[in-house]
Amino acid sequence: MSTIRPSSISSSQRRTQPPSSRLTLVNFTITPASLQSQSMSRIMQEEKPEVEKRRRDLLKLQGEQNVKLRELEEKMLNTISAVEGSILDDDRVVTGMETLMKEGAQVEEQIAKSADVMKEVQQAISTFEPLGKICRELFVLLKAMRDISFLYEFSAKGFMSVLECVLERLGPVVEGGDEGQRASELKLGLFTEMAARIGRALSAEDKMVFRLHLVRLFTRDEGVGDGSNPMSLEDISSAIDSAFGAGFPWQGRGLNDLHAVVENDISCTIPLLLCSAPGHDVSGRVESMARDHDKELASVAMGSAEGFDTAEKMLASASKRGSWVLLKNCHLCTEWLGNTLVKKLHSLGVGTHKDFRLFLTSEINPKLPTGLLRLSDIIVAEAPTGVKASISRFFSRISSDRFDSAIKNRIYLVLAWTHAVIQERLRYIPTGWSEAYEFTEADAIHAIDAIDALIEDAAGGRGNVDLAKIPWDATRATLCRDVFGGRVTKDSDQLILDELVDSVFTGQCFDIGFQLASVDGAPTLPDGTSKEECFSWIASLPSHTPPTWIGLGADAEEARAERIAKSVIGKVASVEGARADATE
Repeated sequence: MSTIRPSSISSSQRRTQPPSSRLTLVNFTITPASLQSQSMSRIMQEEKPEVEKRRRDLLKLQGEQNVKLRELEEKMLNTISAVEGSILDDDRVVTGMETLMKEGAQVEEQIAKSADVMKEVQQAISTFEPLGKICRELFVLLKAMRDISFLYEFSAKGFMSVLECVLERLGPVVEGGDEGQRASELKLGLFTEMAARIGRALSAEDKMVFRLHLVRLFTRDEGVGDGSNPMSLEDISSAIDSAFGAGFPWQGRGLNDLHAVVENDISCTIPLLLCSAPGHDVSGRVESMARDHDKELASVAMGSAEGFDTAEKMLASASKRGSWVLLKNCHLCTEWLGNTLVKKLHSLGVGTHKDFRLFLTSEINPKLPTGLLRLSDIIVAEAPTGVKASISRFFSRISSDRFDSAIKNRIYLVLAWTHAVIQERLRYIPTGWSEAYEFTEADAIHAIDAIDALIEDAAGGRGNVDLAKIPWDATRATLCRDVFGGRVTKDSDQLILDELVDSVFTGQCFDIGFQLASVDGAPTLPDGTSKEECFSWIASLPSHTPPTWIGLGADAEEARAERIAKSVIGKVASVEGARADATE
């Protein structure tokens, strides 16, 4: 670390040099040991305030005594070094040395007494001391989670807010109560709140990784999930339930509890970052919540200079008035986030209205600034799986004015089914697809535009098209070679796509009872295709999708579960290695 001293800079340089170049940046990193000390102090302030005050006063006194002792030692050395000739021949020096030695002995005696008193204090807080160590271990775990994803940046401030929440929720300690029972309640409360808050910031698979490590810390059994014995997904769930019970909030307090998160978990200085996979937009959840609770919400789509200016004006106004701001598609402006927004977040403080809330939506993107991730509370919003959920999401994005033709509506249903099967097969890599192609809902929306254009051409300007004139060959080619096929790189995957599209984009799809897959139990298209009938049919589909519906074997689900379990155990080992490195 280097500092430019003013004396080494000319007067002209001082006038032109920007202020930032004359500053020394000091990184006060929170270490696990210091966080343990902070956590212990905060716990004792709540549980035994008188003892904690006595402890802090003693620590201050011990510090002052040590400083005084060092000063006396230095003064003694200076006196000796200043003597000319023999020390014993100078009565003044001898007298001064005796005085210094006497004072030093008194200070050492005071230090010894304060150390004895500190032992008494430590004995008084010994019941709660393991909680401080647990806080340290949990913080180390949070830091170690970075080893499996760039998104997992959890700050010490965030951890302390979890601890504060637990202490506040349990309320004041009952005088004369069982300290051991109280410590156990604090421990369980801490693990529960950690799961609720941190769990929402993790992907579905990584939730299991985090949960297994919580089990290890809670039970003090490092053998859980260590890979020595194979574990299935059922084994993993069983291990977690046996430690915490079936009601443990391992999924995290997330989108389904969005209002509770906004009211209780974040504040006017902590933004809520909603991260999702490409094509899964959750901004509507924020907008709906604002309407339901009569909150003023200003929103802007980011990605352009105009958006940046609008966002800055919104932030300046809302932070004073106490309204809400929603910045959409923040993955399109990662530089602005790091260079501008993070600085503005740091400036939020006492003058910020307590009701102000900032929401950001973004695709999961490794370019998201680390500073923003550490300042934010994060919810990873994964799209619900299954053909029904996929079709429902897709149809909800189709504008109402497009449902003006029964023929088009039926083709839209066929397209929705095709898109859902394509998406669902991604869950079964490498058997569903050989690799993770980036199919998105935007592909299906593009397909609607292409299909509409082809049908309008076939209609020759007339309102409706004859069924016999629907350009099936052109439609299949557009989907297989352009819309969906443009993302496929393997011949084997292209063959799967071709067979899927060819099987449903056919004139037979207008037949009554047309089956969407050639297996027993597969859904059939509805008889009617008005907008209402389409949505009613979607609602009637089962939530779970059998793998046979999407062209896979009946054992595909079991094979997928085995792959996930193996991946989870591998990540558990990776995080454990990072934990070990952090404690060295």
